[in-house]
Amino acid sequence: MATSSHSGGDERLLSERACGISGADNAMTNGFIRCLEDPYDPEKRPQGIINMGVSENYVMHDVMKDWFNSINFQWENSMITYNNYLGVYELREALAEFLTEHTKAAEPLNPEQVIVMNGGDTCMEALGFCLAEPNDAILCPTPYYGAIKANFGMRAQVNIFPFHLSSQVGPGDTSPFQLTIAKLEAALKEAKEQNVNIRALIVVNPHNPTGDMLTKQQIQDILMFCKRHSLHVIMDEVYMLTVFNKDVEHFSVFRLKMSELPDPQRTHFIYSFSKDFSLSALRVGCIYTWNQELIEICKYMLCFQQSAAYIQYLLAKMLRDKDFVCKKYLPTCQQKLSESHQCVTDSLDEFNIPYLCRSAGLFVWADFRKYLSTNTFEAEKELLERFLANKVYITPSVAFYGNEPGWFRIIFSRNQQDVKKGMERITEVIRAIGSQPHHEGAVNGAAQPLALNGSTGDKGADAAVVKTGDSSLEGLLSQLHVQIKDSDWLKENTTDQWKSTNPETFKAFMQEIDGGDK
Repeated sequence: MATSSHSGGDERLLSERACGISGADNAMTNGFIRCLEDPYDPEKRPQGIINMGVSENYVMHDVMKDWFNSINFQWENSMITYNNYLGVYELREALAEFLTEHTKAAEPLNPEQVIVMNGGDTCMEALGFCLAEPNDAILCPTPYYGAIKANFGMRAQVNIFPFHLSSQVGPGDTSPFQLTIAKLEAALKEAKEQNVNIRALIVVNPHNPTGDMLTKQQIQDILMFCKRHSLHVIMDEVYMLTVFNKDVEHFSVFRLKMSELPDPQRTHFIYSFSKDFSLSALRVGCIYTWNQELIEICKYMLCFQQSAAYIQYLLAKMLRDKDFVCKKYLPTCQQKLSESHQCVTDSLDEFNIPYLCRSAGLFVWADFRKYLSTNTFEAEKELLERFLANKVYITPSVAFYGNEPGWFRIIFSRNQQDVKKGMERITEVIRAIGSQPHHEGAVNGAAQPLALNGSTGDKGADAAVVKTGDSSLEGLLSQLHVQIKDSDWLKENTTDQWKSTNPETFKAFMQEIDGGDK
């Protein structure tokens, strides 16, 4: 901690809270810093670290640059003077129209209910500040986007109350890491027993890092849960347009009419331009809320959290260029993401590494547990260091506050040349370790979660159903079909084999059949 050289009085130069920030240890931030210090470039720095750990949409950078360079965008007086703290109206209006169209909203969104801020993380912080008191808590299932903890806690001083979702498919589950109302109720009960005051639930849909998407029924159940317990619900949909499988559709909270929302005054939505539009550095996000009191408060506090007016006008112009957004940008983005996703999953399949194969997001949540020396986060850190030593960065489970060491998030939203090189470096480490599990907690046999990709090498229709992570009855039956087809169980458990090992049971069975026939 920094101290002054004079004697007497408070020796600190900085506040305790400031020093607490400087001393924070975050695996995601530290990995990103390593990448910045030694960045990969295929021509200038081929031995640099390939960053497959930070969630940015690199595949569309050239397309965005071309659009920015092609427009004649002139400075206006309104771009260099103070504007409405809630955001320039042109962008709020354009966002309302854009979100109405692309979420397939049941009702047109109102620009007056759009609040523009300098990034999605800032939107979270503002909601934490407005919805909860210091030391109150937000319910959040793990694994979760690591910055959520800092977004609510660093300045708003609101805690996260985590509850862990498991890779093992338990009673009532249809897939790994499944969020259910039973788990929410159990978490809330635990919080009350610990005298923790829960004020809200945050849900990321599509989810980061798993890529899971909520169904209409799940969203309705979550909203009813929050209504029952008088909790705010924050729906973070920053990855809503990264769905790259044409047969899969994202369901937004906006597809429910306001009359269908159990508690609209406690329902809030977050979106930003960072992921769908590859514009992380422009720092623009928004809140949509039905709570007029929240909007009024934001008019006063957002002098600290505004985006530059010039950038807001520029983005309004982009959203209104529907030929670019709808006919070029989004179709191209979805195609490129699909191709890069395939590149990563092909490599994981080759090495029989289980993963959640989902249809949205910029990442694959992959299971490297069998390559850990022990089932501990210390061993996970050792594996991370081996990846970094081989000049590739992927984000470990500890960065997402999960409780299962050995899971890593692999970002595939880079050009295919970089993705292929990065996967080569990952698999070089895996090959060096060897393919045999090193501890009892490693995934093998029945311990492998149902909805993980089976790594069968089969790219046919059944494998495609498994890879979408479809949780419908048809999808689950298809997953079971693939797993049975690729299992040796049927070969080893024939009728003749059963007869020979169970002669008395077989005899009684045949007598029962004969008696029934008579």
